[in-house]
Amino acid sequence: MPLEVVIPEKEVQRYMGYHGIADITPEMQARIGKAIDQVGVQSHPRIISKEYRITVLEKSVVIHAGNEDMTLESEGLVRNLNGCCGALLLAATIGPACDMLVRRASVTSAADASIYQAAGAAAIEAFLDDYNEKLKKSYEARGLFLRPRFSPGYGDLKLDHQKDWFRLLDITKHTGIELTDSLFMVPTKSVTAIIGIGINREKTGCSGCSCCNRHDTCEFSRERN
Repeated sequence: MPLEVVIPEKEVQRYMGYHGIADITPEMQARIGKAIDQVGVQSHPRIISKEYRITVLEKSVVIHAGNEDMTLESEGLVRNLNGCCGALLLAATIGPACDMLVRRASVTSAADASIYQAAGAAAIEAFLDDYNEKLKKSYEARGLFLRPRFSPGYGDLKLDHQKDWFRLLDITKHTGIELTDSLFMVPTKSVTAIIGIGINREKTGCSGCSCCNRHDTCEFSRERN
């Protein structure tokens, strides 16, 4: 099925490297709009998530997964999950269509290829934001509250933990996402993440780009001026 969520044009522009630049030409706006439409229509999103009990320690978080305890060493994740006793591990993708659109565009226009890349990045985030909002309402009805998404490779949480996500959730079977030897996911517009579950509605010391140790240098950061 199509994506069925709005892909924000401003987010596409941000992934293209526009930061507060308002004078985008009409031609560029039209090309961005076309990419948004095609990515939205041709995407086939899939998602898998599973809830686990967790223990938050001083500098690490332990995921209690059946007969296995998985330890995630990350002070940023500890700040994010402080006060939580459970968490959702998830994996999501918008499917391979965006990768195909990028490849086709790259034959004739590097600029169009980058626009499709940006539209795909904005699309998977929009899809997850929508899923997050539905989860939030469901958990709040039970008196529980969710923390912001936190992904392997974000902040000080090592990308190596992608292997743990794939093992615990059997991601390839359920979503078709594959993990390469270099820890990249295929389709490329795919995300793994952990979402904390707590009994208190409280702000964490870690959310958004400000939590990442590259927030002041990353070209896609929302924290950059």
